[in-house]
Amino acid sequence: MSKFSAPPDRLPQARAALERHETEEAQGILISIVVDEPHNQDAWLLLANTFDDLERRMECMQRARQMNPNSAQIALAIQELKTHIYQDAFGQPQPETPAAPSAAPAAPQPETPAASQPELAQLLLDAANLFVHATIMTMEPLETRAFGAELVHLVERARHYDALRAHRWANTTGRAALVKYEKALTQLLTNMPHQDPQVLGLREQRQRALDLFK
Repeated sequence: MSKFSAPPDRLPQARAALERHETEEAQGILISIVVDEPHNQDAWLLLANTFDDLERRMECMQRARQMNPNSAQIALAIQELKTHIYQDAFGQPQPETPAAPSAAPAAPQPETPAASQPELAQLLLDAANLFVHATIMTMEPLETRAFGAELVHLVERARHYDALRAHRWANTTGRAALVKYEKALTQLLTNMPHQDPQVLGLREQRQRALDLFK
């Protein structure tokens, strides 16, 4: 049980949304909980399950472990996730599948740009405002990284719908928080061995934050 409990309606709502495979709805509920209650272990663990990105899962699970450092279940889950991150970072031999002689190589499909939807972009940026405050106010490096990752994710989604609006927001309202997040990642990378399997993922996260200013 978490040291601080969320209001009784929100965690069950998030669990129900996950059971219905409504990941974005669950993610939105859980984000609101961790912003209000950054020490809520249960919310961080559930939030980890809403991400495909392994590094973002790790951020959430590390945050949960900070709440409960003696949990063998969390430690095991983190170790398994580290193995997946290592495999993604350094690659694993894949069995070769012989192609049919007559098969032509598939042409890469260009990404279809989203239609401009400034209202949706603004909703995402309004949500990002919560993480601006949380990122700036926190003094904990783990919290800076966790909140910063959420901030970048929301602005990237907003940019998909209105690139100019998201760029302007990143260079004004969100600038201080994004700079703090980028510096936290830079400091972490400086002190981390080059062979650490997390290095590539952290470099990518840092570059994603920097790209928002371009």
